[in-house]
Amino acid sequence: MSHDPKGQPHALETNAVHGPHADRTGAVSTPIVHSATFSFGSLDAMIEQQRAGAAGAFYQRSGHPTLHAAEERLAHLEGAEAALLFPSGMAAIATVFMTLLRSGDHVVCVDPCYGGTQALLAWGEQRFGWSHTFVDTRRPGDWEAAFRPNTRLLHLESPINPTLAVFDLAEAAQLGRSKGATVTVDNTIASPVGQQPLAMGADFSLYSATKSIGGHSDLLAGAAMGGAERIAEVAHTREVFGPVPDPATAWMIERSLKTMVLRVRAGNANALELATRLARHPAVGQVFYPGLPAHPNHAIAARQMRNGFGPLLGFEVRGGADAALQLVNQLRVVRHGASLGGVESLASLAAWTSHKMLGAEGRKRAGIPEGLVRLSAGIENVEDLWADLEQALAKVATGSAAR
Repeated sequence: MSHDPKGQPHALETNAVHGPHADRTGAVSTPIVHSATFSFGSLDAMIEQQRAGAAGAFYQRSGHPTLHAAEERLAHLEGAEAALLFPSGMAAIATVFMTLLRSGDHVVCVDPCYGGTQALLAWGEQRFGWSHTFVDTRRPGDWEAAFRPNTRLLHLESPINPTLAVFDLAEAAQLGRSKGATVTVDNTIASPVGQQPLAMGADFSLYSATKSIGGHSDLLAGAAMGGAERIAEVAHTREVFGPVPDPATAWMIERSLKTMVLRVRAGNANALELATRLARHPAVGQVFYPGLPAHPNHAIAARQMRNGFGPLLGFEVRGGADAALQLVNQLRVVRHGASLGGVESLASLAAWTSHKMLGAEGRKRAGIPEGLVRLSAGIENVEDLWADLEQALAKVATGSAAR
């Protein structure tokens, strides 16, 4: 909850609609400034905008008013001092990593984490001299042994994609800081509406804004949020390497934030209902969702997640990989696609999308069954979604019996 200039508190829904300037008059929708560069009446005026960095209007790679308007609204919603936009989630993660790490530095990273992040760590090892150690997200008590004198970064995800394991973020952040490491959290699955890692001690909260932030499967973007000084360091790296989104994308993100609370709550509610029903279905071996009381980390999730337990769930189809493939091919309302957090429900096979690069042995080590279907619940009527899943599961079960 934030406060307006008169000291009255504003709730999450109000912050999402109005951003940090509820009392501002004029255009209700932020104008899109279609200009990559800006002119000035004097050198002093130009220097002033240069010094403003990402908040300035000098040159789009350095700072742009439409980008900054969206960044201000994102930071306000997260409860962060500052935020930066990027053209993809991986651009956000990579830029933060390149800001924090130098040759010879070591990273401790939860396993499994997003496949793109694992690819980034491998790339950094080959080209930048980074090293990394993966720690089992199911065993936080073992993480301390992974730290070295040169560990500079602890990278976290919670919930974990696609097994939806959850751990105590505050406790993990405290461990990282006690070891002198910067703590970053990929908070994409929960979203800023569902979880706020900065309030639990993390230094950076990172996002694929393509997912719940954008929410309509029509843009590609990323975001990084944190303290003003740390974000200024990342802004310099962004300026050096140039991963800056265009103004139209920034405007679409700001527009999407106005309905984000409603979308996230609806998707989270659908995910919980579908997970509950899937857990009782005879064709389903197990369900991965922290909102279920039977989930091993349910109590932690209930403590640190808000507005539900996220739109993403996983379930293992009896019959393994072949049965899972048959199921997604039978779906008609739920679409077969590799993303999450949108208004439409999507199903995908982790073995062929987000965690393909791990290989069968890597997925086994991470606790990802070959028959796992990842489902991102949208905002459709839940009965329509369940009817679609039921008919697909029935066809898979009938096919299995015939075989």
